[in-house]
Amino acid sequence: DAVTDAQPLADAKHVSLVLDLHDPPKIDADPHRISQVLSNLLSNAIKFTPEGGTVTVRAWPRDGALAVAIADTGRGIAPEDLTHVFDRFWQPQGSKGEGTGLGLYIARGVVEAHGGRVWAESSPQGATLTFTLPLEPPSD
Repeated sequence: DAVTDAQPLADAKHVSLVLDLHDPPKIDADPHRISQVLSNLLSNAIKFTPEGGTVTVRAWPRDGALAVAIADTGRGIAPEDLTHVFDRFWQPQGSKGEGTGLGLYIARGVVEAHGGRVWAESSPQGATLTFTLPLEPPSD
C-alpha cells in the first residue's frame, strides 16, 4: 500500500519505483504503523532522488528478521550526517526547509517499538535506509 500511495509522487518527479521482494516472511507488526515507516522512507527517497532516478524497495529474510531496504539514486548522505538522519527535527545542511525533520525520527521509533532496528548507508550513487523487524513467532 505504501508503494502504491507513493507512486503519484514518484510519477510527478519521473522517478521509477522498483519492487524487489523475495517471498518476505510473515511478521507480527501493526500494519498501519509499518506502512507509516515505509511511507516516510519512500517519500524521503523520492524527494532526494533527481528526475529520472530510481527508488528500489527490497525485502528479504535476514537472521531471524524481515529486512526492508529503500535505496535511491540520489546524491547520498554526507558521511558526517549519517549518524543524525534519525534525530528529532534534524535536516541536512543546505536543505530547503522541506519537511519538519520528524519523518525518520518517527520511523525509527516505530521500528524500535516493534523490536527492530533501522540504519542508513550512503555512497555517491545514493542512499539506502534499511530496517529489520522480528519474524512472526512460529505457531505451535
